[in-house]
Amino acid sequence: MNLKKKSTFILAVLLMAAAAGAEETVLTIDKAVQYASENNISIQQSKITLNALKRTKDFSWNSVSPTLTGTAGYTRPNEKTTYEYEGYIEGTVSLSLTPALYSTMRGALLNYENGKITYDEAVRAVELNVRTAFYSLLYEKENIVLQQRNLDTAKQQYEQNQAKYKSGQLTELDMLTSQVAYEKLKPTLESAQVTYNNDLASFKQMLGIDQKMDITLSGSLDDVLVLKDIVLPENISSIPSVLSAEKDVEIARNSLLAERFSAYAPSLSAEWMYGKIKTDLSDTLSTAGSVTLAVSIPLDGYLPWSSRALSVASQNDSVKKAELSLENEKTTVSVNTASYFNEIKQAQSQLQSLKATIDLAQKSYDMTLTAYNHGSKDLLALQDAADSLLEAKVSLQSEEYILIKAVLNLESTLGIPFGTFGK
Repeated sequence: MNLKKKSTFILAVLLMAAAAGAEETVLTIDKAVQYASENNISIQQSKITLNALKRTKDFSWNSVSPTLTGTAGYTRPNEKTTYEYEGYIEGTVSLSLTPALYSTMRGALLNYENGKITYDEAVRAVELNVRTAFYSLLYEKENIVLQQRNLDTAKQQYEQNQAKYKSGQLTELDMLTSQVAYEKLKPTLESAQVTYNNDLASFKQMLGIDQKMDITLSGSLDDVLVLKDIVLPENISSIPSVLSAEKDVEIARNSLLAERFSAYAPSLSAEWMYGKIKTDLSDTLSTAGSVTLAVSIPLDGYLPWSSRALSVASQNDSVKKAELSLENEKTTVSVNTASYFNEIKQAQSQLQSLKATIDLAQKSYDMTLTAYNHGSKDLLALQDAADSLLEAKVSLQSEEYILIKAVLNLESTLGIPFGTFGK
């Protein structure tokens, strides 16, 4: 008896532990964004790239660091000469200064600043994807609920029609028609569930969490539907994509300066050597040393067909391309913001109309159901009314999701915090 009680107790403990392990994690939209910011692979890779650019920027001056060389040697001639052996030790310090030092350091700084913009854009892109996927899953989940409710209603109607058929109140054809309508809804629901599960797996990967973790999304499409008045900015120079394009122009101009330095600017080099030499001819060490200063001036850059002159011309073309890309980016931003703004306004207008449509479809269905139960409406009319009601509800949810996506895309394009336009 005691053994049985112990076994029961152990089993109860194991079941409680399993239940605790299977406890679902509730995710709000902000919690999901936090998970992604900490675990997303793309963000981590972008962070590594940014750190490498910072390291390059911090040590971009290293070309002026002197070169130190230490040499020691022993020489013994094959044939006897004035000496039988010679040993020596020497050290050399050399330094080279070129105008390219400025363009190198500035280039490293510009690349790092551009890297910070790129990193911020990568973080915002991940957040945009997380928020979009979060509300997409909410939409899919609510769609599943609607499809399940519609299936349950069809099942009830089929069961009622079975009872009517058995009592002689309904023809076999009408009973079979309701059965077909009920069975036809099952694949639709299953397809919606498969889509939801697949998208949920992708969402977990985006957040960087274990696929085995059970999560529940906490939120509703209605949470972000009440918006503030949206006013588009007149000055778009502070928008991230425009800042990045401007930085590309600066980088291209700096590269042009570097090519010009390479083609036309002189460079200065200095070297100091000091050493000691010992031969068998003397008991003392002799000293050897020298100081060398040199100026090098490239001349082939002045020849228009030379490789250096062509490099300058090519980089000048790159500057013009970068300037054109900047202007194009400004136009793209203006077009996109206007497009998202118009999409938001259109979705808000559509939602008002769809809500009215649902009210009418609900009344029509209720009246048709009452008429069907009294025998004044046939099964086809009832199914049409049910289909119209479901279609209206699904259309409303779809339009809500379209509105949410447009708001998120507009906030992302403008580079403002997500949720700025919400109340």
